[in-house]
Amino acid sequence: MANNSERFTSHLLTLEKIVDESSITIRFIGRSNERNPSKFIYPILSDALDQSAHSNKDIILDFMDLEYMNSSTITPILKILDKVRCEEKYRVTIVYRQSLRWQDLSFSALKIFESRDNRIRITGR
Repeated sequence: MANNSERFTSHLLTLEKIVDESSITIRFIGRSNERNPSKFIYPILSDALDQSAHSNKDIILDFMDLEYMNSSTITPILKILDKVRCEEKYRVTIVYRQSLRWQDLSFSALKIFESRDNRIRITGR
């Protein structure tokens, strides 16, 4: 099965959804500096969750190509992690660039969401 990808863009932020045999990856590319990025981000992440539940695929939220995000950007991510924490049918991995100080500070703080059963993983690379 070939990879299937879609791109969604709002201002300076692009989300690329890549579906393969085992996972649904959402790549965050560019800059997220909108006042209310949840309007753009949350429906895409929520749709990926629904798709993963029906296809039994892991979700990977990949922030390696994100240059900047304001504090409002974390809100839709927290909503998704909270939903995953409450429902065992989902598995999510967040991947971020540990060498970028702002990413390391932002995403290492999300380690409180990590689960013992590895349904939620936060990984710096």
